[in-house]
Amino acid sequence: MNFEGFKTTEDGRGVVVEMAMPPLLRGHFFAKLYARGEMNDAARGDPGAVWRTLSAEYGETPLVAPHQVHGTRIIEVGEAVALPLRPEADALHIAPSSSAFASLRFADCAPVVIAGRAEEPWMYILHSGFKGTLQNISAAVLQNAAERYRSFSPRGVWAWVCPAIGAECYSRRREDPSAAEAVEKFSAENFREDGEFFRFDIKREIARQIADFGVPRGNIFIYDCCTSCRRDYFYSYRAGDGEKRLFLLAGKAKSAGKV
Repeated sequence: MNFEGFKTTEDGRGVVVEMAMPPLLRGHFFAKLYARGEMNDAARGDPGAVWRTLSAEYGETPLVAPHQVHGTRIIEVGEAVALPLRPEADALHIAPSSSAFASLRFADCAPVVIAGRAEEPWMYILHSGFKGTLQNISAAVLQNAAERYRSFSPRGVWAWVCPAIGAECYSRRREDPSAAEAVEKFSAENFREDGEFFRFDIKREIARQIADFGVPRGNIFIYDCCTSCRRDYFYSYRAGDGEKRLFLLAGKAKSAGKV
């Protein structure tokens, strides 16, 4: 199951979705989503347990694994905030000088990777579920990059919207105030009425938000698969995976062992 911008494989630990870096970023960063499999089944959402399995492969590098709160806070990746610390954040900034790897966890919300090159290459990873998308965490990250890098240009940005629940399986009741807010804020193409519910296409709304910042559509890749429909590959909170989580890992490629 492959989509443009991604490579899906399986190994002894389970399913792995890798983001294919463009030439300007290749050799600088990597990003991988470890999906359903024995490793994440056993870890049950604990990033420390996942890292005990993976860390030797990645040079025993420290891991940043924030407590995700469906907000827009961005933190810097570095040893000062690495495990066992769990600062609250839903986006992480990775620089060539970062001394740790970055990670986030998911079970229906969208993992998002945004990267580019200005004075130096840069990368962010994001947790953008319904609430994060409603707050437009993607624009917050792009604005952070624009303020951080003098030569930032959205035309030199790439984005990957990874597996998440699809519109066929994600709905909110019409009387839910957040649903009404989303109807006001989201593109009309990314929701539809269905009786007592609105159904939302979170992945495409994220892609729209990124494109609205000026990132070329051709630089935005969507893994067009629903986590709730494809539980053979992914975990889905709405479909019954209460604790198990997908594990997004990203960082400097030269420090990434076999990456």
